[in-house]
Amino acid sequence: MAAEINKEKITEVLTLIGEYLNDAMLVELLLQGHKASGKLADSISSKVTTTLNSVLLTGEFEYYGRFVDTGRKAGVRRVPIAALEAWIKQKGFESDAKKVRGMAFAIQRTIFEKGISTPESWKGETTKDFMTKTLTASEDKITADINAAVDAQMEIMIVNMVTETITLAKTYGIAA
Repeated sequence: MAAEINKEKITEVLTLIGEYLNDAMLVELLLQGHKASGKLADSISSKVTTTLNSVLLTGEFEYYGRFVDTGRKAGVRRVPIAALEAWIKQKGFESDAKKVRGMAFAIQRTIFEKGISTPESWKGETTKDFMTKTLTASEDKITADINAAVDAQMEIMIVNMVTETITLAKTYGIAA
């Protein structure tokens, strides 16, 4: 019984932490100016999963968000042309279909040859690392929330054990 109560409380706390992190990452992403279509921002989500022995908080967002967060090494893979064309149109750089396609191929080639900046090359840039910055800035709050939940749960478990012991002592006439 105590393990179930523990999982419920931890699930509740992890759900709140997940919601907090979703909001914090969204704010950081928008403060950095990453909102061409809103697709990445809209995709930020978290989920709490309970198993037999654990409770797990996971987060996810659109696949390309990892490149927004960490950059992209040169020569690895080419960015899909369709994604670049959509981005060019959303940003309003060009509307003529042929020019959009040409720009997309030029951007694709540049990214393939030079990559997208990585944490080592940022040196003061503030438009990268939205997830890592959020998690680092939130670490103390997350730790405090989890510790408070565990402390509260431990108190409940101890009170329940004492109550059960007293009840058993009275029922069976055992001196406490």
